[in-house]
Amino acid sequence: MDLTKEFPDSPFEPGHPVSPDKFKGRKKDIIKIIRYLPKVVNKGIPQHFFITGKRGMGKTSFVKYIGNFAEDNYQMIHIYVNNEGSNTLDELIQNLVEKMFKEFNKETWGKKIINSFVDNIDEINIKGVGISLKNKPELVGNIKNNFADFLINTCKELKDKKGIFIVIDDINGLSDTPDFANWYKGLFETLYFDEEVIPVSFSLVSYQDKFEKLCNQNPSFARIFNLIEIDHLDDEDIKEFYLDTFCRYNIKFTEDKYLNEMVYYSWGMPLIMQQIGDAVFWNSLDGEIDENNAYSGIINAALELGNKQIRNKLNKIKNPNSLGILYKLGKNEKMEFKNSEVKAFLSDSEINAFDDFLNEMHDLDIIESVGKEDNGEYAFVNRLYFVYFLVIANLGDISKIDMFQDMLLNKEYLK
Repeated sequence: MDLTKEFPDSPFEPGHPVSPDKFKGRKKDIIKIIRYLPKVVNKGIPQHFFITGKRGMGKTSFVKYIGNFAEDNYQMIHIYVNNEGSNTLDELIQNLVEKMFKEFNKETWGKKIINSFVDNIDEINIKGVGISLKNKPELVGNIKNNFADFLINTCKELKDKKGIFIVIDDINGLSDTPDFANWYKGLFETLYFDEEVIPVSFSLVSYQDKFEKLCNQNPSFARIFNLIEIDHLDDEDIKEFYLDTFCRYNIKFTEDKYLNEMVYYSWGMPLIMQQIGDAVFWNSLDGEIDENNAYSGIINAALELGNKQIRNKLNKIKNPNSLGILYKLGKNEKMEFKNSEVKAFLSDSEINAFDDFLNEMHDLDIIESVGKEDNGEYAFVNRLYFVYFLVIANLGDISKIDMFQDMLLNKEYLK
């Protein structure tokens, strides 16, 4: 292999939020937000959205695309804050205001807002294009308590911009106490009843169970938002994405079958779609996606995702039958399953161990009960876990996969 040759940039971004210019699909969900933006920029009526979805569904890619869309098409300032690792309201406020000032500093009128803010406080650290509020608890507390007024006054200075589109991503850690839910409800009510023009849109991002926890912290929290769940992608969206992406690099499928297989094993999940696309891309620099390139790419993608994201869970399995049951769920394409139908393809020893299997998978957060309690219906917590076993059972050579070595000693697993 010539290590000195130039390699092209892969158009895929496995493990990272997709760049807005490469974002595809989600048209129905996009419309659920952008149809309200005229009300924000033309009438100054604030809007509030809560984006939920399971891990790997592309929530961050989605909100970043929407933010860029609002910026390009509605002349709004896009403020994106990643709140990962922050568990207190004060940390959020600090991060949010620092990010807002960083964006404001790009505008002539924005400097007036920053200067006005600086003139009215003592000792503040200005660094680069932003302002650091670190170690300023009294200041952060003052902003927190008067954030609605801060937004209202800021909107009066927007000049050539028509509004502010604020995204607060990963608010998981803020659901454990009532602080954030109570603060946000107060912010909502102040903005709602104020007679000023306030062209601001908020999009909060977290998991469904975190949203429910916030609603439990403050029962009025739920009524504030338009709730949007980001679910799996449609097969047609994935197919269009693959075709458009590979076409830009003059890479063609030798048969439609291989495109369909890549779509199938993506199983509607953007994370898997990106990983498969990247693996197949590097296999196909000669300009063709044939049988070998497609299937080896799918297998390599599954192994890569498995090693990075689920190997640590699988290494904790103690029940000797559990790995075989997971393998058979993949073999029989059971993302969701009923207790009774699964037992039809399990061995006697696996049937006897099935209750222990379910308890262990629940403890490891791999499989969960769905529907009504004790109805015997279950599903993989994450599509990624299911797709790993789907690929390994149907395409992979398990003799080459370490974690399946013990399973090979008992051939009934493979029947």
